[in-house]
Amino acid sequence: MRRFWWWMPVWMLMVWPAAAQAVEPIGPFVVDARGLMGTVPTGAGWTPAGLPDGTDVPSRGFGLDVGGHVYVGHLGSAAVGLGAALGWSRATTTPVLADTPSIVGRVTTLAPQLSLNFGHHLGWSYLSAGYGGARIGSESSATPAVPAATAASGWVGAVNFGGGARWFLNDHLGVGFDLRWHRLSGRAAAGMLPAAARTTLFHLAAGISVQ
Repeated sequence: MRRFWWWMPVWMLMVWPAAAQAVEPIGPFVVDARGLMGTVPTGAGWTPAGLPDGTDVPSRGFGLDVGGHVYVGHLGSAAVGLGAALGWSRATTTPVLADTPSIVGRVTTLAPQLSLNFGHHLGWSYLSAGYGGARIGSESSATPAVPAATAASGWVGAVNFGGGARWFLNDHLGVGFDLRWHRLSGRAAAGMLPAAARTTLFHLAAGISVQ
């Protein structure tokens, strides 16, 4: 028993800083750099027109996502954040038939967000949504049957929504992930490109966070 009481003050001195650290609020900012895996539109208007039957069109690409957020206040127990993320991904296919082209697809997304964040400065989860834009580009190679072709959407409006989490190994460096859907507006016909219907892209990003 005497040993127990002798260790009590030491134990309290060790635990108190950790407990105080754990309840520090989220903020004031965070910056993310993450690898990205995302879907690529495959419908008419998002890909070159006149592709031969049997052409393998890419539906998934890989790239990079970077972003940052600042935390401006609280709504109940949630910290309110404002920020944005910029994502790039590229997808490719090689011909599966002799007379079909290879395809390269590129997606760029800009996703401003308002977020609600739950936790403390060493770890938190969040839900977020906003309105931004996306740009889709697709290129097909030339074959003996068809010439090379491109399809470029320009920037189209996109609603984004999703969520994720961050965990910090120390006060400044951590890891995290983000799951996000981008609901792209449709696009009118332009030149030789047919109209493109509304479509939804899904992004999974994971990497490092700095605060």
